[in-house]
Amino acid sequence: MFISGMTGLDETVRIFELRDARSVPDPVHPYPESLRNTPLIIDNGSHHCRVGWATDKEPRIIFRNCYAKHRKDRGKKIAAETEILVANDIVNIEAVRFQLKSPHDENVVTHFEAQETMLDYVFSHLGINTPQVDHPVILTEAFCNPNYSRQLMSELLFECYGVPSVSYCVDGLLSYHHNNPSCPDGLLVNIGNCTTHVIPILNGFADSARSRRIRMGGSHLTRFLWRWLQLRFPHHLNAITLSRAEEILHHHMYIAEDYMEEVAHWSVVDHYEQHVRRIQLPFVAAPVSTVSVEQQRERRKEAARRLVELNAKKREEKLVEDEAELTRLVELEEAMEEFTPDEPEYQHALEEAQVTSLADLTKKISLLQHKIVKTRHKMMQAAAAAPEEEEPKPKRVCEDVSPKRKADLEQWVEEVKQQWRDIQARRAARRHKRQEMAKRRTAASQERMRIISQLARREKKDDNFGMRDEDWDVYKAINKEGGGSDSEEENEKLQELESALRQHSPEFLGDSTASKPTSLAENYQIELSTEQIRIGELLFQPYMYGLEQGGITATIQYVLSLFDAPTQERLVANVFLTGGPSSLPGLKPRIERDLLATRPFQSHFSVTMAKDPVLDPWYGAQGCIGNLMDEGLTRADYLEHGGDCIKHHKYGNQFWASLTPVATESAPESTVPSKETTPAPEATLLSSDPAQELSGDGTSN
Repeated sequence: MFISGMTGLDETVRIFELRDARSVPDPVHPYPESLRNTPLIIDNGSHHCRVGWATDKEPRIIFRNCYAKHRKDRGKKIAAETEILVANDIVNIEAVRFQLKSPHDENVVTHFEAQETMLDYVFSHLGINTPQVDHPVILTEAFCNPNYSRQLMSELLFECYGVPSVSYCVDGLLSYHHNNPSCPDGLLVNIGNCTTHVIPILNGFADSARSRRIRMGGSHLTRFLWRWLQLRFPHHLNAITLSRAEEILHHHMYIAEDYMEEVAHWSVVDHYEQHVRRIQLPFVAAPVSTVSVEQQRERRKEAARRLVELNAKKREEKLVEDEAELTRLVELEEAMEEFTPDEPEYQHALEEAQVTSLADLTKKISLLQHKIVKTRHKMMQAAAAAPEEEEPKPKRVCEDVSPKRKADLEQWVEEVKQQWRDIQARRAARRHKRQEMAKRRTAASQERMRIISQLARREKKDDNFGMRDEDWDVYKAINKEGGGSDSEEENEKLQELESALRQHSPEFLGDSTASKPTSLAENYQIELSTEQIRIGELLFQPYMYGLEQGGITATIQYVLSLFDAPTQERLVANVFLTGGPSSLPGLKPRIERDLLATRPFQSHFSVTMAKDPVLDPWYGAQGCIGNLMDEGLTRADYLEHGGDCIKHHKYGNQFWASLTPVATESAPESTVPSKETTPAPEATLLSSDPAQELSGDGTSN
């Protein structure tokens, strides 16, 4: 969404507004009898989870795969009640950002307590009200998912929920076969939330041993953009949140076909002005007063009148109290004349008057009489004074100038311009000094630290810094504000000068203030220039993020080098792109350009995109539901072979059997293991950790 705006150069620009979309809580769907024993499809992604019945046209529930524990009544002394907010129940995710918990560690499920919470949310919102979930489950998992993770997932589904069967499949392979039903060979590039996989597919099956993984995905792009914008616009640090960075990524970023050439274009001013994007951050505008000048004048008069009445009332009350006190003290003085100083009544009278002698009492009475006379005099003056105040007449600056004073007017205007320039120069000098103070290795900052160290070395018993006038000069020298700030008197002077210049020399003020913001909204705008291409470039140059791995193009080239030339031709004939971040504009032309540069002369290749990179895995599982049901892991298979066992099919992972350590007797006379306990080289390769076989740095393991 964008709106039109006007800059100081009077040219129309597009200003994009952030939607700040809030999640809506998911309803509890009905659970009719017709859905009994219907397969349930769960695309368990690390960013979003998509759930629906196999008979649905689209997923019923789509939610963020995370939850947060929120404590109610945190400030009270009683024990706070913990509330679990799951997925779309979290309306404002930024409020609980640091309390979010996810079942995934990167793209692998490792936190099964959180996974159980997410499955409870799924089954409850689908309306399943039976003691057990009597539905076959089709569940996606990570490519080359570790056996331990799959075993715990199977244990959770069979033991906790009592599902009859579960079929594991890979989201990228489901998307590939959904979009390429008649193409058994191809090269799959699956860009996920945490990782990117380059998977060769031959005869319909993925070649896991020659696949590679890059530890770069959509979450890395979002976090890089988030920190980049916060560092570039530090005054909008709190307004630039991770959710807004994610929205900016998906709506304003693209991938350059030639990154260095595009960066060179951005150095041209015309290209910058035409392609820069301004994002309007939310802000609260100051309330606009609808009171007229006459109403403000009447309000000031009313406030002044009330203040006068309040002061008069206070004087009257104080006068009554003083007169009563004076009467009491006079009575005590007259009573003391009847007693001698040695009598107890005399001393009691002194204590009641709070004095030590008769002379002090006489002095106190005299002061109180003088105070009463002075108060009555003020009351008489206030009553005689006119309550109304005359409004100050507006200043008239060089009005009705006659032709004979035209030369004087021009000279006066030049003097006003010079005064305006002097004030602006002083302000600029203060801003520059504040910036220099904030830096570490500047001369101003080093001089400040030198003075502070000298003050710290002084050995003095009492801290009397500030008692002398010279200390103020030291304070101004070490103050980060540069020894002063824009004072109110200076601001009033500047406004007076600008008012005069608008009347007698408007062109000067227009040229000088062209770069100043014309509205409050412009102070809450950020500009996107090279960030539009820099973020997407991380997929091709991960070293910009700090990862010592090859990008998508380098990994594709390395994976192809593991095959012979005819097989390479079969793979590049169908390079398929899928995954959420693959929807970034420019990804397909960039890969086509890189393949054209790396493939042999006059060779052919084809790059295709998924129709719906986000939902195609779910639709793919729905389209092949019959095959997945036949290849599922039943409860009997789970009890006989264990939870890590799966049936190999073209939509899922290959089964990597875990090696069981065999205890052998020690043989001190020989260190060579027997043939019975030595695994074959092929078995060692298949049983090794699949994660080690997916290095994305261009080296084989």
